[in-house]
Amino acid sequence: MEECILAKTLMIIGAGVEQVPAYEAAKRRGLTVIGTDMDPDAPGFAFADHKILVSTRDAQATEREAVRFHGTHSIHGVMTIANDVPYTVARVAHAIGLPSISLEAAKCVTDKLLMKEKFASNNVACPWFASVDSPEQLRNLIKSNSGRDFVLKPVDGRGARGVLLINSRVDLEWAFAESMRWGDSGRLILEEFIPGMQLSTETFILDGKCYTPAIAERNYSRLEQFRPNIIEDGGTIPALIDAEMRKAVDDVILQGASALGINEGLIKGDIVIDKAGKPLIIELAARLSGGWFATHQIPAASGVNLVDAVISYSLGEAVSPSQLIPICQRATAIRYWFPPEGKINRIVGEEKLRQMSGLLSYGFFRKQGDIQPKIRMHPDRFGYVIVAGDSRDEVLDQVAQALSCVHVEVV
Repeated sequence: MEECILAKTLMIIGAGVEQVPAYEAAKRRGLTVIGTDMDPDAPGFAFADHKILVSTRDAQATEREAVRFHGTHSIHGVMTIANDVPYTVARVAHAIGLPSISLEAAKCVTDKLLMKEKFASNNVACPWFASVDSPEQLRNLIKSNSGRDFVLKPVDGRGARGVLLINSRVDLEWAFAESMRWGDSGRLILEEFIPGMQLSTETFILDGKCYTPAIAERNYSRLEQFRPNIIEDGGTIPALIDAEMRKAVDDVILQGASALGINEGLIKGDIVIDKAGKPLIIELAARLSGGWFATHQIPAASGVNLVDAVISYSLGEAVSPSQLIPICQRATAIRYWFPPEGKINRIVGEEKLRQMSGLLSYGFFRKQGDIQPKIRMHPDRFGYVIVAGDSRDEVLDQVAQALSCVHVEVV
């Protein structure tokens, strides 16, 4: 009699639109998929075999529900993507005995102050920082460093919520209150703002070596437009850096991950290159990135599927260097639309956009009749477009044309 081989079961924390590619990848591999989300209509649930209604940020409740499920149906792996909940993932993994980073490391990557303190104590290059507990302390810190710009943000923030570019000319009482209301912890961190090229990286650490298949140059051309809010307008692959700088970036990522106690697996990096040409870590995250970077841009630019690699790692399956080394060198760019605030009356030009050559993906976050909010954070952006081509110049031209195709009429 043939032995019945049951499919492995993967739990994906979060079932939002940016998690959908992970669900699709898991189903292509024949996996049984459990999705978790507090929204019963979350789009990822359409691809799930089982769904658990629980907040992705409630680590304790998610762990409890996962253990309960595991009691009757074995879970073989747990992961997330585009969701800043590594502590939730780690709690589930440790409770069931699955591959994961340590709980201490998971806490560090969800608390920007703890993270920076680990960097400082291990001599990892990062911008100057300080904790901020009151408006008075913020004023004193700014006053003692007059003439410089700083970034103020919640230690547990995400999606650019409450992230402010400030200096001595800003109403610091307002800045403290504004940043504070976007975090859950009631704690803020102040960092020196380093002018220079910013990079997005997605690295898989394997056997003490960094595999970074593609690096994007982050686009902050709208910095003054939305100041004091800091809003990223996409990114471009390849970044304009040479092989020496790529190695320096990998080196600092490896040092930063090691300082956090992470020696294997996926690390997402936000890096800035200072005026001396030295890469500094702004933040690291122990998860696959959002913004369609891991799911669309990196595969299109390098041929590397990091989503599949993370699924394999989460299931305890071997990940080989050959899965992480680029098989092509192409270019991609993503940009966003920023209509004025108001009620969306019409969205014009979508058909023209669809006919564009090089179009990789696009999406609108709102529809006719919805309210377009004032731009203060990344979720306020109206929509995105991604293009792919053979060169950086080509995709920059294409993405500009794509943006011009669509007009959002707001009243």
